[in-house]
Amino acid sequence: MTLPATELAPQADAIVVPLPTFRLEAGEPLAVGLKRLSLDSLETAMSGFYDGEEAFGMAVHETRKTTKQLRSVLRLVRSEVGEKAYRFEDAEMRGISAMISHVRSSAVRVENVSLLRDLYGSFLAPDTFADLGERLQLMHLRLENRVMEDPMLVGDVVERLERAHARYSSWPTHEESRRIYGTGVRDSYEAIGPGLTETFRKGRHQMVAAYRSPSPARFHQWRKRVKYLRYQMEILTPLWPEVVLGMAITLDRIGALLGQDHDLADLLEAVASRTDLCPNPVERSLLKALAEQRRSDLETASRILGRRIYAETAKSFHTRFEAFWDSARNAHQLHTTALPV
Repeated sequence: MTLPATELAPQADAIVVPLPTFRLEAGEPLAVGLKRLSLDSLETAMSGFYDGEEAFGMAVHETRKTTKQLRSVLRLVRSEVGEKAYRFEDAEMRGISAMISHVRSSAVRVENVSLLRDLYGSFLAPDTFADLGERLQLMHLRLENRVMEDPMLVGDVVERLERAHARYSSWPTHEESRRIYGTGVRDSYEAIGPGLTETFRKGRHQMVAAYRSPSPARFHQWRKRVKYLRYQMEILTPLWPEVVLGMAITLDRIGALLGQDHDLADLLEAVASRTDLCPNPVERSLLKALAEQRRSDLETASRILGRRIYAETAKSFHTRFEAFWDSARNAHQLHTTALPV
């Protein structure tokens, strides 16, 4: 029987999503993998601060990303490393990020003015917000230059990253170290289950709180929990790539939406506190109206995606990922153990 040509035609290529680089390898012991990922991230963050203006901006971005990744790792193994070590390392990462966060914030304000003009440009008079964009761009360049030319600030950031790298390099990676000295991360779900579940539980709680009583601060708190869970999903992608990577992608999208929501709120706060940035009161009112409309759209989209991620209870999430862990470890053992003929 000859099939119709339409049935013989090849199917459209499936969308191939690359695996994240910030992940464990299949069967890799937790202590080994988390140490490797932490050191790689810190090394990336340390590069670029002295390589010119363009590299400096990327270094700021990578450093902020690294601090979020490492805080996600710390939350994952909080019960293993102990409360004292967790609080110290978490505070260090938060402190490093805070030293350069104002540089990133000033750049994002410029981007968001351009975003509003792109979104609503067909409804606006020519050059609306053009002066605002130029003033914000000038402020950003001045701030970035001051930071780049401040050897103490940049040197302190790099030094703190180097010290963190030295501490993470000393993390024990063998089961014997835990058995003998009481330190190290076990290669078991019990090592990450409590931290993973707590990250999920807090994210679920923060989502409910944000929509029950909306405010920029509450949505920002939810965004931070989304980021932590996103990186934890990336780390655990090998457990079941088709499912866990899908969750990481959705969480990344939620984080981007909430990030833009936060950045627009920050832009409005900056303009409200510095009316000279946008001296025309009509233009300021227009900016506020458009930014609030965009924020409403972003929060609606985030809610739709958030309900998919946080549909189950924390207990159900915990049980499901424990099953993923056991299944992945058993599958790896079958692949690496010679079976009798």
